[in-house]
Amino acid sequence: MKKRKLKKKVVILIILIVVLILCITGFILYKTLSKNQVAEAKVIDSIEEYGYVLEDDQPKIYQDLFKELSKVLQAENVDEEEYARLISQMFSIDFYNLENKVSKNDVGGTMFISTDYVDNFTLKASDTVYKYIEHNLYNDRDQNLPVVTSSSVNKLENVTYEYESINDDNAYEVTVNLEYEEDLGYPTEIVLTLIHNDKKLEICEME
Repeated sequence: MKKRKLKKKVVILIILIVVLILCITGFILYKTLSKNQVAEAKVIDSIEEYGYVLEDDQPKIYQDLFKELSKVLQAENVDEEEYARLISQMFSIDFYNLENKVSKNDVGGTMFISTDYVDNFTLKASDTVYKYIEHNLYNDRDQNLPVVTSSSVNKLENVTYEYESINDDNAYEVTVNLEYEEDLGYPTEIVLTLIHNDKKLEICEME
């Protein structure tokens, strides 16, 4: 009788140990799989005619401006000054809001940059403003990066832009002011120059 009880206790103990091992293994496996899920932004809206897309990792202020831009560009008569204002704000937010960037090569605002300058712009940005961004491929980054909380246009005026083969008598110079969740020393005012590429406006200079 005692041997049976002892045997029963041993069997129960073995079962409990096996269950515990399975639970621990499952937890470790879950954590590993969760950690190895690559951060990937998804397109949630687009303005196809202009080639603009909205991804789900953008802050709310950017998403709100995208909706405004969509309305402006779908109008029968596009308000070009409003168009210039909106993409200047959106570019500034996307470029300096580094918290949602995956790596130093994930440069924001490039879809608003002139096609003639986008490669040089991206290269320069990854070697300057974006240089020290740690990668966040698995959503495990622990780094304090700027979060833009507000953008506003302080000044918008028509200018003449001439450079090499580009000559635009009706270009725009836009001054944008930025506010951040925390002051980490990033610019609070930038000046952008926008030129025409058919019906599109594109940024060709940033100061």
